[in-house]
Formats: sequence, structure tokens, C-alpha cells
Amino acid sequence: MARCGRCGLWQPYPVDHKEKTFGGVCLWYQTRLTNQEVFNKRECPDFFERIPNYSPGWHFDYKVKRTELRTAYKEARHGQLIAYVALFFSALGLLF
Repeated sequence: MARCGRCGLWQPYPVDHKEKTFGGVCLWYQTRLTNQEVFNKRECPDFFERIPNYSPGWHFDYKVKRTELRTAYKEARHGQLIAYVALFFSALGLLF
């Protein structure tokens, strides 16, 4: 179960922030939670445990790069499959 306060993508508001209503903001979904809701259990597919000594900005950059790398890998695999199918039909065309 995810808890926003333990996520690397959670940016807490400073103690001297004017609005005392909210405890912070999720950098990924851009949602704000009250102080009482920060550590509530919830379902979040993008949750990952905060790595000590790293800022939320670093975690956000890491998440973006990891997501983009995964997307690029999937697109490359799809392109490779299309190339193999095209090669198969080219070879089939040469045979006939």
C-alpha cells in the first residue's frame, strides 16, 4: 500500500508556508493532501519508496527518465517486430 509521505515524489510544504491546510503536493499527479491524509494508505501505481538523502526533485527526474526509457524500449521492440514482418513479406514476395 502506498503512503504519499513515504514516496520519493512527495514534496512536503515548508513549515512556514502561508497555507497551513495542506501538507504537501504529489509531483507526479499534482494533488495536494491535508496533513492528516499524507500517511493514509492508498492505491498508487506510481509509488516508489523514497531513497534517503535525495530530494523530491531528484526522484521526479529519475521517475521521468525511467518512464521515458521504458516507453522507448517498447517502441523499439514494436518497430523491430514490424521490420521482421516486412522482411518476411519481402522474402515471400521474392519467392513467388
